[in-house]
Amino acid sequence: MLGIPGATFRAGDFLAPLYGIVLGPLLGPLAIAIGTIVGFSTGAPPVFLGLDFLPSASCAAIVGLVTRRRQVESSILNSVLILVFLLLPFTSIFISVGNYLVPYVWLHLVGLALLVSPIGRRAAEEVTAGWRGFRENAPSYFLGHFWAYLVLAFAGTMAQHMMGGILTQLVVGINFHQIPGKYHSWQDFWTFIFWVYPVERSIIALVAALLGSASILALKASGLTHRLPSL
Repeated sequence: MLGIPGATFRAGDFLAPLYGIVLGPLLGPLAIAIGTIVGFSTGAPPVFLGLDFLPSASCAAIVGLVTRRRQVESSILNSVLILVFLLLPFTSIFISVGNYLVPYVWLHLVGLALLVSPIGRRAAEEVTAGWRGFRENAPSYFLGHFWAYLVLAFAGTMAQHMMGGILTQLVVGINFHQIPGKYHSWQDFWTFIFWVYPVERSIIALVAALLGSASILALKASGLTHRLPSL
């Protein structure tokens, strides 16, 4: 992860939306938490005092809620994450871009807007359509799943990033009284992340959509969706 020495992306960062869709808003985050803790025992060092599972778990919870027709709860959870981040003492609310001040969370607000909009609801319906019976086998069907999954993955990964920002402040700033990396101020740190995270999150959402949409179609075709938690 750029900007946070020692932190690396894990498979769960790309698969978190799939955990939410398949296992739901409770079992999905729980599976991620167990997997992360098991990973510590195999030598993967914790970066956020053992709370490293929270970003991916947040993504799974938000995607799990919206795919369970609980769009309001999903949006509230996402909004709470943004609000908590903005209220923390080391947050840089605005970033200077030329002669303008741009909110640091501008893309997170786009993710939230997608989540609360009819686009988010339609994406959830598309991904879970045919959950109890796969009937189609056409390229257009995969494309529809891909774009729907991309919407959910993008909203989820933005929430994931927001939780990462919260943990960075709580652990590095408040607990250790430090600034991440070799930056001279928190403003410098957030300015660097501001330019990086849109590209980083877009790549994560695209990879997640490629893997996840194919996995969902495979589950439907195999009939295994009959054995998964009910929507």
